[in-house]
Amino acid sequence: MDVKDAGGEGLCLVEIAKAYEKGGAACLSVLTDQKYFQGGFENLEKIRNSGVKCPLLCKEFVIDAWQIYYARTKGADAILLIAAVLPDLDIKYMTKICKLLGLTPLVEVHDEREMGRVLGIDGIELIGINNRNLETFKVDISNTKNLLQGERGRIIRERGIIVVGESGLFTPADIAYVQEAGVKAINAIHTSF
Repeated sequence: MDVKDAGGEGLCLVEIAKAYEKGGAACLSVLTDQKYFQGGFENLEKIRNSGVKCPLLCKEFVIDAWQIYYARTKGADAILLIAAVLPDLDIKYMTKICKLLGLTPLVEVHDEREMGRVLGIDGIELIGINNRNLETFKVDISNTKNLLQGERGRIIRERGIIVVGESGLFTPADIAYVQEAGVKAINAIHTSF
């Protein structure tokens, strides 16, 4: 579940995080990017220090390894690495840093090219498939099914890679659709506030 500031609606991030945890969320995705999503690392730290026990994913545009170290000091258990903005060598390097620090990297892909690149990197355990086209911003959940078909799907199953569905998953039917394709978890966003 994404945890983000309620924008003055009176809902505290900590209260939201605790409600998600109580509701059974396996992991909380905390927006830390300030420029585009009005998040902040202080949000991650507040939630971690509040007594929330479930793992926290730092959702940040990571472009430098220092961000990984910083996220860990603020309480992150996992961190988002976006294949669209990182070259393969950076993904390899940052994945190793994450593992050394006890963080789980969630490597996000959007298309076949990115999926092929990520599957060519050893040690990837968690792949997020974002159904949002970064050029048009349109969402199409069939993207998940397309990326998990054929050889790519076989490789993912053989390696035991966990696939997380992202964007456009709003109804039980949406979730069933991506689960049938091979998704084991989803990143749901609470949009009522």
